[in-house]
Amino acid sequence: MKNINVLMIQPKTPQTFWSHDHTIKALGFKATMPPLGLLTVAAMLPQNFNVKLVDLNIEDLDMRDVDKSDMVFLTGMIVNRESFMEMVHICQKKGKIVVAGGPFVQSVYGTKGSNDLEISKIDHLILYEAENNLPQFLDDYVQGKAKRVYDNNEKPSLTQTPIPRFDLIRPRDYVSMALQFSRGCPFNCEFCDIIQMFGHIPRTKTPEQFMGEVEALYSTGYRGRLFVVDDNFIANRKKVKELLRLLAAWQEERKYPFLLFTEASIDLAKDDELLGLMRRSGFTSVFIGIESPDEKTLRATNKNQNVTCDMNAAIAKVQKAGIEVMGGFILGFDTDADDIFDSQLEFIRKNSIVQSMVGLLAAMPHTDLYNRLEREGRLVLGVNHSGNNVDTDLNFIPKMPVKQLIEGYRRVIKETYSPRNYFARASTLLKKFPDMRMSKLKYAEPWLKKLYMSKMTSHPNKSKIVFEIMKLVFKPFGIYGLVFIIKSLRFGLLSMPVAIELTFRGLHYMSVAREIENAAD
Repeated sequence: MKNINVLMIQPKTPQTFWSHDHTIKALGFKATMPPLGLLTVAAMLPQNFNVKLVDLNIEDLDMRDVDKSDMVFLTGMIVNRESFMEMVHICQKKGKIVVAGGPFVQSVYGTKGSNDLEISKIDHLILYEAENNLPQFLDDYVQGKAKRVYDNNEKPSLTQTPIPRFDLIRPRDYVSMALQFSRGCPFNCEFCDIIQMFGHIPRTKTPEQFMGEVEALYSTGYRGRLFVVDDNFIANRKKVKELLRLLAAWQEERKYPFLLFTEASIDLAKDDELLGLMRRSGFTSVFIGIESPDEKTLRATNKNQNVTCDMNAAIAKVQKAGIEVMGGFILGFDTDADDIFDSQLEFIRKNSIVQSMVGLLAAMPHTDLYNRLEREGRLVLGVNHSGNNVDTDLNFIPKMPVKQLIEGYRRVIKETYSPRNYFARASTLLKKFPDMRMSKLKYAEPWLKKLYMSKMTSHPNKSKIVFEIMKLVFKPFGIYGLVFIIKSLRFGLLSMPVAIELTFRGLHYMSVAREIENAAD
């Protein structure tokens, strides 16, 4: 059987709210997270496909790798648009077959007014989920009859999805590693494109299958942060509880080599058993889409899961369990009143949401919001959302005057990430967490002792981080962080690793906020 050389390219991600450019390199890393999609696709290829993966966030493209390849696989999100299209042009100039898929391709394909007409020049498009469409493409390719578009939109079972090819990367290059347990979400938020891609019925891997991936990652020698990338990790409560029981036992046995974080809906707080299992499994933070403190807005956008609970009480309950709540907020809804900016700021402050992702509303292609705005004649055709959560280029006509919306948004970002406000929220969060004094740990359950010790020792670049803490005196806003770290000791020695992480995250967000402010001048 003929060998086929495949070059997989992960496009470069520009600086965004989530990129942490301002801090990751100082801490000894090169990028935030590996390209899990490509690692999984690589594992689906037949043995005669020789794979080389290049993550442009880690290294530059070597043209010799392009020359050696028979075909090039490309993926990426909307935020990767510029780098993605650059790679397409480079590979096509070399006469290489380009195979593309992923969220960016899915979003652009068939969208009216898209500026990315170059997408039509790509040789083969693998739409929707690879488990359905990639095998058919490979069969057709071998027979010399590959089609341009593969668009089977059936929702595949994830039970046959292979273990990602971790051998294609250096895990130590990344702040966090990534795994996936489920796809799909039962809710119907108007602005969200996840349900368009993955459907309403949550599909999961088997708990044993996921634990096989965890074990494979552990076998690489990696220790540290692990992101479970599910858009709503708790969507299938029964399956996720089965998984967490296995994961908790596995983590305790190995002294918590991984500290986990994920995304979930706010109704997590309604299930005490689920919350306890996540805590015991080593989850230290969870991202929750809060969007707005205004009930009218939540109802208008079908964010009903946030209406059926007391969001303040729910957030406090998760925090009390020792899990940080990271919040997503949106400005620009049709129902936003003039006081929405102050309301958002007060909600963030009151609930001690240290990591608050506040972005302007974007009409993502194929969503209910996009379709409604198209019917109302309010889409701005030719303006593509950058995928950067803090971008101020609107691709629709809001109800609020544009100038008022953007100025209000910039004020929210500025005040949210002023050093004084940020570290005030961080201090309040530490107060809400369980008692983190060593004297309390002495009498704690064995699993909790192991979890806290892991938090103290799990950072792979300990000497580097100590050096960077010393340098905080000379960094912009750094003195605020240094003072915060020192003061955190009043909550107990075990609070220090949390305080250090919050500090370096905050320095990145403050830099982003300053850049947004300067861009407005």
